[in-house]
Amino acid sequence: MAPALEHEIARLTGALRRHRAIIGGGWGSVGALGGMLAVAILARITPLWHQTALLLASIWVVGGGILVGGLLGYAWPAPLSRRLRLFDRRLHLADRLTTAWELAQGRIHAPAIIVRLQQEETLTAVRAVDPQATFPLHPPRLVGILMLVLMAGLAPALFLANPQEEALARREMQQQATEAAIVQLEATQESLADSATLSAAQREAALKALEEALATLHDRRSTPEEQRAALSAAERQLAALQSPEAAAQIQRLAEASPLSSAEIAQPLVEALQQGDTEAAAEYLRSLIDPNNTQPLTPEEMLALADTFTQIADALQTADPALGKQFQDIAQEIYNGDMASAKEAVQQAAETLAETAQANAPNRSLEQAQASLQEAQERLGDTQRQTTGQGASKSATTQPGASETQGGPGTNAQDGQPALSQGAGNNTNGIASNEHHEDAGSSDPYGTKDMPRLTGQGGEITLPRQETLGAPQTTIGAPGDTRVPYEDVYAAYAAAAKADLARNAYPPALRAYLREYFNGLEP
Repeated sequence: MAPALEHEIARLTGALRRHRAIIGGGWGSVGALGGMLAVAILARITPLWHQTALLLASIWVVGGGILVGGLLGYAWPAPLSRRLRLFDRRLHLADRLTTAWELAQGRIHAPAIIVRLQQEETLTAVRAVDPQATFPLHPPRLVGILMLVLMAGLAPALFLANPQEEALARREMQQQATEAAIVQLEATQESLADSATLSAAQREAALKALEEALATLHDRRSTPEEQRAALSAAERQLAALQSPEAAAQIQRLAEASPLSSAEIAQPLVEALQQGDTEAAAEYLRSLIDPNNTQPLTPEEMLALADTFTQIADALQTADPALGKQFQDIAQEIYNGDMASAKEAVQQAAETLAETAQANAPNRSLEQAQASLQEAQERLGDTQRQTTGQGASKSATTQPGASETQGGPGTNAQDGQPALSQGAGNNTNGIASNEHHEDAGSSDPYGTKDMPRLTGQGGEITLPRQETLGAPQTTIGAPGDTRVPYEDVYAAYAAAAKADLARNAYPPALRAYLREYFNGLEP
């Protein structure tokens, strides 16, 4: 085929490609608009996307549809023979191009003069054709109509208020709370894995409990109730791993710590009251440290002996053996010289250190429990915020913090807030089977004749309504104030928050403490 004729065929092919690119882009936009309209309608029925995200996605999808459709239309392969027949038919060339190509390919045998004359005549006819009239650079009318109709339907779906926005916000808040709980539990898991105080069996069981809880949190199909149930189950498993004997001894020492007025005994008493027998032992060791620049005076020794005597007297009923140890230590201080007195103080420090060492696994497990409780509270608070339940912070009686009939966190019969069973929790974050406030067996959280709940974790008592009610604040009498109230409140509130984060408390008590300080907030 003559080069001039090939050039004209290329010119016609370029016009056809541009025409098909416009058509492909038009149909691509129609498909994109139709798809986004369906998504926009679905997003108004179910929480799928935020309105701004949907608008941005519409821009990208429609633009992508035009681009993809245009590229496909421009590059769609078409054999030369089909293009030539198309040009002959649409440009009214009476099969000139097809004949010229067949003559050049040898499909039609003719004398050379006939071939040359045919090509010259075809070239003249093709040059006289304007392909733009046949292959215009605009989409068909049907494409334009469909685009207008779809855009008219999509615009209200994109710009009118979406009724699912609130549901989307609630779901995102819950997802953020779940992600925060996952981060917290993973940190707790690492801490337990590195803990040297746990036995191999305790560590394996604790890590397995946390792994099961994390599996539920990672499952996007799990509901908030299922997540909290998994955290509650892990908490119960950690509580079951604790040693009640060691925790009970710590608790007895905390309850036996006297209200000593001696300055030398104050750090010891405070450490015992907080259940930190290791700190108490370290303090006693520091008192008799040879490098101490201020050695103990006889008066200070006697003050310590008085403190040990008071502890021994308080332990006579709860733990006679431990009480006798402290009584013997005090007696040695009373009867001996300074050297024997220091040995007695060293003996007391060793007794407290042994108690702390025996309770060390419990402390690690209690810290993990506190982390689980905090994660449960975060999920519960977020769920209450997203479901419009307000500031209700009562725990529930069923494992996993599920709600009982009669309202969230209430007994179905009397509507009283129920304490979630958390084995091994008390006001000092210490496990104990003895009689104390959080065991659910004494005032102010219950009496023997109050209704009890029995469940998988054991027996608990429903707290009295008047005790765990909304905190009441009163106005103090006027007087001279040396410290601003805001500073006093901030210090006490920060200390309470730190203690809640450090120790494992029953959920109802934790909620009560938060509400108490909220009521005092200036």
